[in-house]
Formats: sequence, C-alpha cells, structure tokens
Amino acid sequence: MSKAPKRPVGVRLMPAAMATAAALLAMKAVAMAEDIADTATPTAAAADEHAEVTQESAASANQCAPASFAEMAGLSQSEVQILQALSARRETLDQRAAAADTQSELMAAAEHRLDERLAELRRLEATVSDLLGQLDESQEQRLASLVDVYQRMRAKDAATVFDRLDDGTLVQVASRMRQANLAEVMGRMQPDRARELTEMLADRARPPEGGADLLARANGGAPSASAPAAGNGG
Repeated sequence: MSKAPKRPVGVRLMPAAMATAAALLAMKAVAMAEDIADTATPTAAAADEHAEVTQESAASANQCAPASFAEMAGLSQSEVQILQALSARRETLDQRAAAADTQSELMAAAEHRLDERLAELRRLEATVSDLLGQLDESQEQRLASLVDVYQRMRAKDAATVFDRLDDGTLVQVASRMRQANLAEVMGRMQPDRARELTEMLADRARPPEGGADLLARANGGAPSASAPAAGNGG
C-alpha cells in the first residue's frame, strides 16, 4: 500500500492563528466599550452639573436684578396703586385747571367788550342828553318869545286866544307871564276857561307826587289826575 502524502505544517497553523486574532479583536472591542462607557458617565454627570450651575446662575441673576422704585421705597402693591390713582387724579385736576383758565380768559375778554359797549352807550347817552338840553333850551326860548308876544298884546285879544289854547300850551304860557299881565288877561277870558286855568296853575304849583307827575309837568302836560283839583270842594 502506498502512503498518503503529508500535509504542509503551515496549513495546520492557519486556523490557530485566525482564532488567536479573533480573540485579540474581541478583547480590544471589550476594552473600547469599557472606555466609551467610562467616558459617557462623566459627560452625563458634567451635563447635570452644568444644568445645576445654570439654574443657580439664573437664581443669582434674579436675586441680583435691580430693585424697582417701589421696592426701594418700601411700598406695598396697594400703596403703589393708591399713588397711581392719585397721579391720575392730579392729571385730571390739571386738565380742569387749564380749562378753567381758558374759561377765565374768555370771560375776561367778554367783560372787556362789555365795558367798551357800556362806555359807548354812556357817550351816546351824554350826546343825547346834550341834544335834549339844547332842545329844551330852544323850546324855552320859543316859549319866552311867545310869552313876550302875549304880554305885549291887548288883554282882550290875548284872552280871546287863551280861551282856544289847549291846556298844555295855556298853562306853560300863563305860568311864565308876569302876574299883572296874566291877571288882566284872565279877567277878559271866559269864566269857565279862566277857572280851568286857575286850577291848572294851582296844580302846577303843587309839589309833584311822583316821577310820572314830574315827567308830565316837564313835558308840558297836565299834572297827575290823582291830585285833587283846587276849587272843586263844595
């Protein structure tokens, strides 16, 4: 029988070398895993520590934040609200004061215009009074001239005119005549008309009873009808 050929020695050693290499790779993998686990643990701890530090920093920042004016003054929230309400009330009062000042200025301007108007009316009143005075003076001059005419007339002729004159004109003319001339004229007048003239002259000599009576006499009218007529008794 022929002998089987011998296998080379290198071929036998290959499986053992591969097994050894696999074992080494496994050991290195385990070692790397342990290193990674050891590295990960401190990193998580560091993250937790960093979070704690961040929270502490935030709290410290909150504690170090500048205090408000109310906190510095030691005011409570209700006191702050009261102060705010008082401030709003002050603003309202200031606005009302400004409006009142404006109203006062308008009233002052209106009062000034009223004073100017009153001054103008006083000037107008003075002008009218002056004109009335001139008119009264002119009227008095005409009456004086008329009285002089009647006094120069014959008593009979004057009496004839007097009998037909209206009461206002008659009493104004007769009251301005000299007594001697008037007596002579009245002696020639009709008795009833002479009596009426006597009563009007007596009423004219009586003090006025009021403003209306005085105004009527100034305008040449008859005295007030409430006055008792002279010579009516009995």
